[in-house]
Amino acid sequence: MDRERGLLWLAIACSTTFIALAFVISYYIWGFYGLPMGWDTPHYIEQANIVAAKGPIQLFAVQGPYDFVYQLLSGTIVWLGASALNLEIVLPILLSSLLPFLISRLALVNNDVRFSTFAAIAVPGWFVIYNLGASLHANLLGLVFILAAIPLILKSQTIRQPRAIMGLVLIAVASFTHIETTLFFVGLMFILSVALSGFPKRIAIVAIAVVLPAAIIYIIHLLQLVSLAGYSLPVYTLEPILFWFEIFGPLLPLAILGLTLGLRGKRTSLESLIMLWAGASILIGLSQYLDPQTYTFAQRAAGLVPVPFLAAIGLRRLGTLSVSRRLGRFSPAHLQRALLVASLILLVASWPTSYVADAPVDQRVFLSPSAYQRLQWVSANMKFLSTPIFVYNDFDTNAGGLGDLYDNWVGAIVGTHLSYLGSIDYLVQVQQTPYSNIVSRLHSAIFEKELRDVGITSRAVLLSHPIIIVADFYNPYPLPTYYAIYFNEVSKGVFVGNTTRLAAINNVTISLAASIADSSGPWYHELTGWAKSINTLQIYTNSSLNNVEAYFPIAVFSNGNYTFSLHYWDGAGNDLNVFLAGQALGTVTYNDTQSPLTRTFDPVYLNSGTYYVNIRINQGPGIVKFASLDYLSVVE
Repeated sequence: MDRERGLLWLAIACSTTFIALAFVISYYIWGFYGLPMGWDTPHYIEQANIVAAKGPIQLFAVQGPYDFVYQLLSGTIVWLGASALNLEIVLPILLSSLLPFLISRLALVNNDVRFSTFAAIAVPGWFVIYNLGASLHANLLGLVFILAAIPLILKSQTIRQPRAIMGLVLIAVASFTHIETTLFFVGLMFILSVALSGFPKRIAIVAIAVVLPAAIIYIIHLLQLVSLAGYSLPVYTLEPILFWFEIFGPLLPLAILGLTLGLRGKRTSLESLIMLWAGASILIGLSQYLDPQTYTFAQRAAGLVPVPFLAAIGLRRLGTLSVSRRLGRFSPAHLQRALLVASLILLVASWPTSYVADAPVDQRVFLSPSAYQRLQWVSANMKFLSTPIFVYNDFDTNAGGLGDLYDNWVGAIVGTHLSYLGSIDYLVQVQQTPYSNIVSRLHSAIFEKELRDVGITSRAVLLSHPIIIVADFYNPYPLPTYYAIYFNEVSKGVFVGNTTRLAAINNVTISLAASIADSSGPWYHELTGWAKSINTLQIYTNSSLNNVEAYFPIAVFSNGNYTFSLHYWDGAGNDLNVFLAGQALGTVTYNDTQSPLTRTFDPVYLNSGTYYVNIRINQGPGIVKFASLDYLSVVE
């Protein structure tokens, strides 16, 4: 037994060392300027600085009283004198390095030291290390609390035992660290207790009661959030089938063996929990293919598949299989031993293999060096009398996610600020840019609500705040000429709005390349010297499709007569029919002058609202379907 315990501690030490070393290698390869890696990391930096500078109450005012424990912890450490940037490098490594110990401790619930050793060896091949460890630090801390709580709960016989009380306290703390992770595991434990009698039902019921306050607060927050986008959850690109191979990595054969064999015969409470855990993770993960609105929850659940436990179960069951036939000169005993050795080698081989597959995706800094330098310049050289408003923009499908990322980095490096997502023309009207993509609409609505919450409801109030564009955060760049005239470049790639010029804006101009919401036909973007938008939306095809067309959202905020103008390249091809909300706006007939032209259409009366402009290329035999489109402007 002492030897087995020694091997267990050796396995924990080796796994922990590899995990820490993997982070160090990633920083050496992909790090720069001492910045922490991870997509969500700047969000935690910003909030830690808020706690350190203004206290927890201000954090609750900014994000609400949910999922706040990680931010309070990091903010307290920053308040004691640590750098928030450095802390977000060190703290995730420390938390990730706890996982081999916590996994092995949970695996020891039934005093099976060999099983615990196998699980500890499998941890560095777990997707969680590279996903949660890099970006989702609150999720990671919540998982740490849950993994610490479960052994205490499983070993408890009554609710009055100190270990049961401690387990419930850890679950309560976890619920305010990351409620989704906590609800997932508490739900599994409730099923284990009630349906499978894995531990006393009273403890499971109290666990549900313990997480209820955090769950209610989170549900209220979630409803408030999705109300901004018409009660639709964000929809992202669904994960491809390779995502599931990434989840399991090289441990897939052992995990499949563990899952299939683990469902047979009598199981301990821990094994039942692992089977429930794996089944729930996989089923919730697959739900994204039935309803894309579940993507966020599905992706997080899939990442939590308990691969180390499944691999350990598979390896342990291999050890109990009996081999009855010889293979050449090899006896059954030799074959069984060789199978176990090969499986152990597979466990260890999963370490570098999983790192090579996962680390380049998650363990990198999601900020360009030039963007960091520009934000540093703003922080060091610009002093604001009123809160600055940073403007971000990108293609419709990307704007929301990137805008959120940029907003977090501005908060992490510059500090207190406001944000806007989209077109300058809509900003000066204090209105949202009409994105088509649900994620972009949601983040646009969040930023616009933040403006209104601080009293920015008119152009005059808006223009009392500095309006800033950082080149790396605005697409297209260089700025379209119809926007560049409203800004002064105070440093390379840093632009500040000219109040007098911005006050004079009386139209909306949208880049068609950046604003396309839907299309049929092989449309593409191209950098062209004649275009005021820098990029043009192009098509050149003899496609036999019935319709070659594209759609663009545009919004007006008062009833009145509006004039639309289209800037395009006058080449040779079929006519362009332009529709507004399904009604013909006009036709563009090419004259092949090989020069940029502007077609102004007759005024139309519109009520306030969002409309779609549809540009459709006529069908004509023997004539190419050509278009090179710059921008569309609307003036009342």
